[in-house]
Amino acid sequence: MTAFSENSIAFNNPVTNPFDNGIILIVDDVPNNLKVLSDTLAQAGFEVAIATSGEGALQQLEHAPVSLILLDVMMPGMNGFETCQHIKANLKTRNIPIIFITALSESVNKVTGFELGAIDYITKPFQQSEVLARVRTHLKLNQLSQSLEARNTELQKLTEQLEQRVTERTQELFASIETLKQTQQLMRLVFDTIPHWVGWKDINSVFLGCNQSLADALNLSSPDEIVGKTDYDLQTSKEESDCYRVCDRRIMESGQAELHIIEQWQRADGEQIWLDTSKMPLRDAKGNVFGILLVTEDITERQLAQEELKQQKQNLEEALAELQGTQVQLVQSEKMSALGNLVAGVAHEINNPVGFLGGNIQPALDYIKDIFGLIDLYQQEYSHPSGIIQDEIEAIDLDYIREDLPKLVGSMQEGVKRIRDISTSLRTFSRADSDRPIACNIHDGIDSTILILKHRLKSSKTRPEIKVIKEYGQLPLVECFVGQLNQVFMNILANAIDALEESNIGRGFEEIKINPNCITIITQISEEKQKVIIKIKDNGQGINEQVKQKIFDHLFTTKAVGQGTGLGLAIARQIVEETHGGKLSFNSVLGEGTEFIIEIPV
Repeated sequence: MTAFSENSIAFNNPVTNPFDNGIILIVDDVPNNLKVLSDTLAQAGFEVAIATSGEGALQQLEHAPVSLILLDVMMPGMNGFETCQHIKANLKTRNIPIIFITALSESVNKVTGFELGAIDYITKPFQQSEVLARVRTHLKLNQLSQSLEARNTELQKLTEQLEQRVTERTQELFASIETLKQTQQLMRLVFDTIPHWVGWKDINSVFLGCNQSLADALNLSSPDEIVGKTDYDLQTSKEESDCYRVCDRRIMESGQAELHIIEQWQRADGEQIWLDTSKMPLRDAKGNVFGILLVTEDITERQLAQEELKQQKQNLEEALAELQGTQVQLVQSEKMSALGNLVAGVAHEINNPVGFLGGNIQPALDYIKDIFGLIDLYQQEYSHPSGIIQDEIEAIDLDYIREDLPKLVGSMQEGVKRIRDISTSLRTFSRADSDRPIACNIHDGIDSTILILKHRLKSSKTRPEIKVIKEYGQLPLVECFVGQLNQVFMNILANAIDALEESNIGRGFEEIKINPNCITIITQISEEKQKVIIKIKDNGQGINEQVKQKIFDHLFTTKAVGQGTGLGLAIARQIVEETHGGKLSFNSVLGEGTEFIIEIPV
């Protein structure tokens, strides 16, 4: 029985369904977008409101309880960013979660949206499953956050009420002191009034007395029954009594109090409760320790509340981790789709004119041969041409044309072949992954990636060419998602080029030429033949210890605003380790460079 059982305080039950309260407000000036989103959410059981402008949305928010806002960025009049600013500036609406709506074709600065207070974004055209997943996730996060705030408020109220009750009891105690005449009665009243369990022992850990609260907890009819008893005589196990005796001896020998000893204890009725005990040495007038005072508080309600808050915090952290993982996957999918479509489109556009040229070069050579044959026949039949024809033959240098024209067409044929090779590499890089891994040549993916980045490797006015040294081993075909692995190679090689260009700052062309920029790619099979190892190393400045700790973190980047998302290496690690069951690691030495190591199971 607790000291405050007559006025016990219970937490309100949290809302178990995050979609019970409020409305989802869709703000978009395009009727078709409004219909698609409202139909999708309505079919999923959500209550939906719509607005066709930022001004209309602000008016609706003054009258309707909204749980989440889907806000289009590009709108006439007040755009999405301005609308978001107004919402976040209003104390009544500032806590409503906002998800921006944008299109892949729009140059939208998503960082600006997040800085204004948005929590996510959805791209057009809409994917029903993506919209529902994002809406449900953010509603759940917002509900959990509100529930946590409510719990904190209730816990604060509980603490204030407990303090108020202690204050009231204390005031009652001081009011009674004036009417008490005898010291023994006064002391008994003091201890019995204190809501905590209070007991005191002698130098041998024998109880000298206790207050009524402790007597009730030990199922004693009065506090006098505890006098002369030890912990071994009460409702405690031998192990617990041994522990209490050791603690008492330690405190009395050291003369130092031990405060807030948290432990579980079983009451006489079998109920398990939490106790907070403080033990202090008792001293006589000369300062000698003659016993020990123990004060115990029943903190079961507080402990249960803390455990519940801890569990809710863990749930929020798990939801956040799930959201971050989902965001990485969505970004990866969007980047691969956009890059793949771009590269595949370029390759397709190249194929048409290259096919035309390749198909007509050989007939052109045949025509040239026929024309030269006809000229030879004319020269045989008319061995003495007129002066005008003779002058023209000398002017155009017919013999040189006869020798050089086939070579010229042959060079064109070789150029067409090189363009076809480039097109093949582009298609290799952009090939779409199937729903299962397929066997592929890792070297083809690396080579196609290098070809795409070739424009960044070429020499410029400020530096010589970045050399790429390939030390390829004999690798078997590896079952993998080719397009995703190519994205890993692209991220790491692009970062290596960035690192080399950063290391060139402040160095002249000739200085760089003496110690040229270099990227070394080594492939090999592991000793146990169980995995393929790809090493990509640059000779840049290396990575400092502070950046090393965060290099794979979600949204972490060392690049300037607008030049990097902080998702490249996070996506790369997810592709290598989660999708392929491999490992992505790195070694870096300041002043020497950085090496990334990719391990893929065979």
